[in-house]
Amino acid sequence: MALPLLLLGYALLPAAWWLHRNARSNAAVAVLVASAFLLRLGPSLDSELHEWDERYHALVAKHLIHEPLEPKLYADANTPHTAGSWAHGHIWLNKPPLSLWCIATSLKCFGHHPWAVRVPSAVLGSLALFLLYGLGRSLFNERVAFWAALLFAINGHLIELASGRTSNDHPDTFLLCLVLASLFAAERMARLSSLPSAMLSGVLLGLAFLSKSWPSLIVLPVALAWLVGYRPGSAGRAALLLIALVTSAVLIALPWTLYVQHAFPTVAEAASASHWQHFTHDLEEHGRPWYYYWAQLPMLHGELVPLAILLFLAGPFRKDPARHAPVVLWWLVPYLVFSLAVTKMPAYVVIAVPAICLMAGVMIEHWWQQGLGSFSMIAARTGVVLLVLLPLRFSLDRTAPLGRNSPRYTIPGTWSQVEPRTVVTNCPWPIELMFYTPVVAAYEHDLSPDQKAELIANGYAVRSFQE
Repeated sequence: MALPLLLLGYALLPAAWWLHRNARSNAAVAVLVASAFLLRLGPSLDSELHEWDERYHALVAKHLIHEPLEPKLYADANTPHTAGSWAHGHIWLNKPPLSLWCIATSLKCFGHHPWAVRVPSAVLGSLALFLLYGLGRSLFNERVAFWAALLFAINGHLIELASGRTSNDHPDTFLLCLVLASLFAAERMARLSSLPSAMLSGVLLGLAFLSKSWPSLIVLPVALAWLVGYRPGSAGRAALLLIALVTSAVLIALPWTLYVQHAFPTVAEAASASHWQHFTHDLEEHGRPWYYYWAQLPMLHGELVPLAILLFLAGPFRKDPARHAPVVLWWLVPYLVFSLAVTKMPAYVVIAVPAICLMAGVMIEHWWQQGLGSFSMIAARTGVVLLVLLPLRFSLDRTAPLGRNSPRYTIPGTWSQVEPRTVVTNCPWPIELMFYTPVVAAYEHDLSPDQKAELIANGYAVRSFQE
């Protein structure tokens, strides 16, 4: 089923371009959204939870169905666990709860299937195209907006995140989409001096904070740059709008922050310390050199994108810095900040993807209209084709429409019939076993005789997975 969906998703891209060429803008962006959804839905039909972060997010979301204010990995505090550990703990605060609540809702509606874990990200990641298109049209024109939306739709890394195939997956998808939504409202706030738009931007920023916490604050410098650019002589009004934005965000994000600090103080403190340790320690062998994200640009966005960004800075930005500064900040601030961190993962700078798509869209339009002579026109239009085809190649590589994945784990159906107070040892896939079955706790290793005796005395059944 995944292959036809992927092929249809890619087939819709030239249809969207044809509609765009014939000035049918609304239809073109609608087709792009459909294409983006199919490109995310196809890989989401993988029959297994993915090994990176997705299996943990899925298990915590499963437990949130019954106790939405208590994010748990190991559901029963009386079973052996490591307090504060993101991989072996009881209370799980490694990520804020918004994306996990949405996954829990999806599991409640569709059942405990891997594809149900991915439905919210696939839907949200596709609908975000409307916002990027609208923002591109407001900042530039319909042609730039179309190309930015197309590059967003086919971005292989975004597809991997939405389908759970790479680390950080669904929380980062929610973060990206909500930051984009907040900045869409922030641009409207600055352009129209709209207080309701300021409040809406703040609400969306608060929700983004509840998806991945501090990286969501990229909204503030970008919104401030728009306020300065649109309203250079209205400092009082600009301050009022910014205060409304920040206040709305705090009202959304603060209650959960205070709640977890009161309800789970030790775990909350450990989670906060772990987040900041990304800047000072090599966590789980993810230490990378300072230039890691800059070197990743060609792979994640196409080999010609670094050149397109440089020419954007040397051309449109240099000619009109006030107009283009917000988009440059949107891209540059995450890349600079996370380049300082010792621990680096590709998804840490995913919030900059819409800005990169917008800058590439500007250069696509510029190059397409470029050239007085035949040679310069051919060179410019070759650049346009490569700006689209190179990321499309990476997209095909990530979705692997013709690839086949060998099964990573097998959970015998008999485990679905065990009593809820069953503890399982020597299980090679403990997180997956707890997701699919009523097993209360599962471990890769064996437990000590004393631990087993205590569990049995408290009414638990202890079994080995090898049985």
